This record gives sequence, structure tokens and C-alpha cells, in this order.
Amino acid sequence: MTRILLSIKNDFFRMGIAASVREYAGNAYIEEINSLQNVSDSLQKSYFDLLIVEVSLSELFNPSVLDGIRLIQPQIKILIISEDNEKVLAYTYLKKGVDGVLLKSMSKYEFQSAFDTVLTGRKYAVSTRVVRRRRSKKVSSLSPRETEVMHLLLKGFRTTQICKELNLAPSTISTVKLKMYQKMEVSNVVDLMGKVNRVG
Repeated sequence: MTRILLSIKNDFFRMGIAASVREYAGNAYIEEINSLQNVSDSLQKSYFDLLIVEVSLSELFNPSVLDGIRLIQPQIKILIISEDNEKVLAYTYLKKGVDGVLLKSMSKYEFQSAFDTVLTGRKYAVSTRVVRRRRSKKVSSLSPRETEVMHLLLKGFRTTQICKELNLAPSTISTVKLKMYQKMEVSNVVDLMGKVNRVG
């Protein structure tokens, strides 16, 4: 029996995901919680094969979140459901040890495909067509810090706001931004936004 920990804030969305899991894998055991903060408690009490968690990927830039999950249950598969505007971060999280990333706008069939892919030990990123696109190689070449800065720039943050958000010096942000722009082959935020939108 597959044991699943389902961490989704919205009750209605959580019920839909649970129903989709039961339709696809009828004998699965599902424990439902409504907060990322409760994940550690649940993992310490019981063993799970898969953690399905709804979270903003930018919340996971603190490495202790993923590391904490892996410390408690090293073999657990992790499938993240995130906002549509965060698809560009999927590649970074696959590198960091997440097994799959889906967007909230997914179809039931895409969810079930990701569910199956992750449980069979393979990685799943948003959509296979996104993974195959040539431009996605530029995004996947970014370091976690470069991806983090790019995400904040795309959200409209200015350099001073990014410094405050990440608790880094302006010179550090400028260096990271320059390297990220070079890898993405852009010279400003407007070009960056256009390129990222063409990735998916």
C-alpha cells in the first residue's frame, strides 16, 4: 500500500488531489495536513512513500526545509505543487532533490502522470514539453542563488528590496544578477521576462 502525506492549505484543492490519488491508486493511504509546518511532525510519527506539498518554491530556498525532510525520511519522494508563475524554478528544485514539480493549473491526467513518474523513481518537471525546450537549458544552468534572484526580479523586486529579502549586500546581488543575465543572454529585466515566458 502506498502511503502518502498530503500537505495542502486549501481544503477544496486538497480534497481534489486526494480524490485524484484514490481514483488512480485506489488502495493508497492518505494522511492530510494543511500546513508545511506540520510536515516534520507527521514524518516523525509515520513512514510515507510520497509527500505531496503545495508551496511557493521561493519559500523553499531555505535549504533547511528540504534537508529537514530528508533527514527524517531519506527515501521519501517529494512532489511539489506550485504557482504557475514559478515554473522556471522547477529545474533548480529537481537539482536540489525534489522529485517532481507541478503547477496548480495542471490537469487531472498531468497530476496522475507525475504521481506515477515520481513513485517509479523518475523526475517530473511541470511538463515534458518544457523540459525538452532548448531555451530551458539556460534556466537549468542557473545556480540556486541566481534562480532565487531571477525569481525576485520577475516579481518586480528592486535590488534594494532583494538585498533586504535575502539579507545580502548590494554588491553580492549585483554580482549574482550579472552572472544570471550572462547565462540567460539578456541585459535587463524586460528581456529576462520575455525569455522566461518563452521557456514554457
